[in-house]
This record gives sequence, structure tokens and C-alpha cells, in this order.
Amino acid sequence: MADGIKLALNDQAVLDRLAQLTRAADNPQRAMEAIGAYMVTASQRRFQRETGPDGQKWQRLSPRTAQRRIGRAQRGYEHILRVKNRLYSSIVYEAEPDRVEIGTGVAYAAAQQLGAEIKIPAREQDVHLGQTNRGKRFVKASRKRKETMRVKIGAHTITLPARPYLGVDQADQAEILAIAEDFLRSEAGEQ
Repeated sequence: MADGIKLALNDQAVLDRLAQLTRAADNPQRAMEAIGAYMVTASQRRFQRETGPDGQKWQRLSPRTAQRRIGRAQRGYEHILRVKNRLYSSIVYEAEPDRVEIGTGVAYAAAQQLGAEIKIPAREQDVHLGQTNRGKRFVKASRKRKETMRVKIGAHTITLPARPYLGVDQADQAEILAIAEDFLRSEAGEQ
């Protein structure tokens, strides 16, 4: 995985069992691959539940964002971070004999995981107005019979709340421990 944010497992019982597995198993990488596959699924379930690894529900979308999503094959307040499933489907793992890393290469992933403030400088911009069946509205620049107006947009800040999806909760720790113990029994001959 590329350099970036690193989250580490702190459960000493799980870490001790994984270290034992690494020493005793003929092919500990298979166990790490099983853990990686499980953690990808666990992370994707957080998107479906819209809940972080700490059990906290993600902050709802702002009313303005939810309103923009209505009527565009999207669902208003529903499916936070899953409009196009890009981040959801980009979560991958990389396993080695002594560790597994879970992450994503999507550029905005850290901003979604940790939250961010995006400062937008003041600027001038053309807006296009055209006649629609609902009156005069903003339209795409390519639309015929439109008028263009130059507007000034002041500097502003967009705040993205943290919506953590990567991490290890207690259920994940228990499953990682179970995977390690299964591999110890089958690979290392432990009873």
C-alpha cells in the first residue's frame, strides 16, 4: 500500500496470536489474506450501515447536499458515500507473511475517513440561464437558447465531517482471532 494514514490493531491477545501464527504456520500469508478479505468486507459493511468502527452513526448529509441528490437516480439523505460506489469498491488489501494492510488509493479517501475543511478562494464564474419547462433555471453551457451571466463568488469553506469506514471494532478483533486460530489448527497442527 502507498504511504498514507496508518491505523493499527491494539488488541494484545490478537497480536500475540498472530505472532504465534507467523512463527508456527508453514504459510502464514494465507491467514493474512483471509484476514484482509474479511476486513475489506467489514469495511464495506460500514458503508451499508453508515456507521464507523466505533459504532457511531455517520453525520447526515446537509439538507443542501441531500436536495441536490434528489431526482438524479440518487436518494437524498440515503446512501452516504455510495452514490457511485467508487470509494466503497476501491477498498483492497495487501497481504504479506507477517502483516496485512487494508486501504484505498482514492484521492479523497482520507478526507472522508478523517473529515476535512476545503477552502475555496473567491472567484468569478460564468453561469448559464435558460428557459426550462419549470421556468428560467441554471442550465448546462451546451444548451441552446441560453443567456450567460458573469458572477462573483466569495471565498468560503466547505466542511466535510469525518465518516470513518476503515478500522477494527470488537467484532472484527474476534473474527481476526478466530481466523488466526483456525489457521493455527490447520496449518501448524495446533489443537
